Amino acid sequence: MGNSIQKFCLIADIVTYHVGVAEKGPSDFLVEQGLLVETVEYFSKSHVLKREYHDEQQPFGWMQDGVFELFEREGRSYCWQTEEDLVDAAEELP
Repeated sequence: MGNSIQKFCLIADIVTYHVGVAEKGPSDFLVEQGLLVETVEYFSKSHVLKREYHDEQQPFGWMQDGVFELFEREGRSYCWQTEEDLVDAAEELP
């Protein structure tokens, strides 16, 4: 895992923006999500595209929900349900 975190940080240091796509299940990005809010530098250039599910009230864990709230307060959280919604949400990004 350490090697993948190092790779993530190397890339995160040089990009203009970070965009996380949050879904439950195998594409979960809990580790990366924690890294995005760990430093002011990363958090200030991060956005999250959070999938909403009709059939579940709380599809994500409490740790992720806390991070999502940080992005929502900063106006950098975008919700989506379908792939078309995801494309539309991505188009709203700077």
